[in-house]
Amino acid sequence: MIITCPACSARYPVDAASFAPSGRKVRCAKCGHSWHQAPPTDLPRKGEEPAAAPAAPEPQPEPEHEIISAPEPVVPFEVPATPIFKKPAPAEAEAPAPEDDIGFAEPGESQLGNGGKLRTFVNRAASSRRGRVLSAIGWVLLIAFVGTTLFGGWHYRKDIAAYWPATTKIYGAVDKPINLRGFEFREVGYERQTENGLPVLAVKGQVVNISDERRAVPRLRVGLLDAKQHELYHWTFALSEAELDPKQAVPFVTRLSSPPVDVRDLELRFVQKGEESEPASPPTTPKP
Repeated sequence: MIITCPACSARYPVDAASFAPSGRKVRCAKCGHSWHQAPPTDLPRKGEEPAAAPAAPEPQPEPEHEIISAPEPVVPFEVPATPIFKKPAPAEAEAPAPEDDIGFAEPGESQLGNGGKLRTFVNRAASSRRGRVLSAIGWVLLIAFVGTTLFGGWHYRKDIAAYWPATTKIYGAVDKPINLRGFEFREVGYERQTENGLPVLAVKGQVVNISDERRAVPRLRVGLLDAKQHELYHWTFALSEAELDPKQAVPFVTRLSSPPVDVRDLELRFVQKGEESEPASPPTTPKP
């Protein structure tokens, strides 16, 4: 028979014949609990035994003792030393690599099949082709920008010089100076004459309107220079025509009686702003 400890539910197989009809007191070998165990109900009583069998003396209750019978074998269950579900430890934060060291490793030949090698070759060729195309487009745009700037600067040089007079020197270094007034002198010359026994210096020439619009003619200024290009004397005069039409030319002649004897050259130009009211300078006498 099998008895069960009421305290810890440990089960023990025992011989039913060892129990008296009144039962016996047993103790659990596992937890030490003691209790009175009754015999099984199907145990044959004394009067029901065969006649040939001698009546067994009624056993006296034995003193309390431990059950020496081995407990019912139980399938061993090994409890793992560590819990099955273990919370993973937080991974240590890896320090980010410097930006300069970041890169992409090229896959080895063992990792690439024929298809992988072909894709790598096609991608590299496409990337190289895109780079060459972008570089060519950049050079074309740069050349177009520089060419457009130079063409515009030369084609509209007169307008640029009129708005920014300082550029006339730049244009003059490349080509002939830019005429902002719209007039120019032509056929300029001089000759020495004598009137009433006095020497006379005559300066003559033409003034031409080279612009595309009608313009007012400013006064002219003549300066007499010595051998060192120092001005000895100057005077101003006005033309007979106050305004000139486009491409119109007007001749002029101006004379100076008794010019300085040291005159070696002359300067003819238009009167600049602020020189309209300037009086004629008296002749200077060279120092010995």
